[in-house]
Amino acid sequence: MFERYNEQARRVVFFARYEATQRGSEKITTAHLLLGLTREKDSRADAIGSLRSKIPDPCELLGIAHRPVTQVPLFKKAGPPLDNDSKKTLAYAAQEADRDKEYWIDTDHILRALLCFPNEASPALDSIPLDLNSTRARSKSHRIEFPSQKVPILRFPLWFEPIKKALIKLVIFAIVCLIAALLIRWLNY
Repeated sequence: MFERYNEQARRVVFFARYEATQRGSEKITTAHLLLGLTREKDSRADAIGSLRSKIPDPCELLGIAHRPVTQVPLFKKAGPPLDNDSKKTLAYAAQEADRDKEYWIDTDHILRALLCFPNEASPALDSIPLDLNSTRARSKSHRIEFPSQKVPILRFPLWFEPIKKALIKLVIFAIVCLIAALLIRWLNY
């Protein structure tokens, strides 16, 4: 799912998961995604929206409790799942990257996705204030000044991933069958 996410965007999702787990939340919400964005230093989203300086205490703005002093186990095998708004945010982030004609989904795409629809993080983003059109314009000028990573050489569309995995399994199965047939033939001589 996160093949297109660059390293910083993956860390945002990791921090969101961490924040949800630390608070004992059943799901990862858009508030947790915003907390993940504010934890990521030197990100494109922070350069564009100045999140770390404009939101000194995101928990207070988001209306969620600070992390408890006692630490809960970091992660179970599978962490809390994304709630519907978070899934929608990640889908919008992919659309924002496609809109920029970028392969990689970056932190500014996640920020812009949070601005696309009303969600739990909206009050905090409205207090900055940030709006979608000006954020897109700042993002575009930031990309001109600081271009993204290069696109991977072997780039397949995302819908091809399950087909690619099935083809790899099929090729491995064919090789094993060929080796077995050759062994059987060799043993019969």
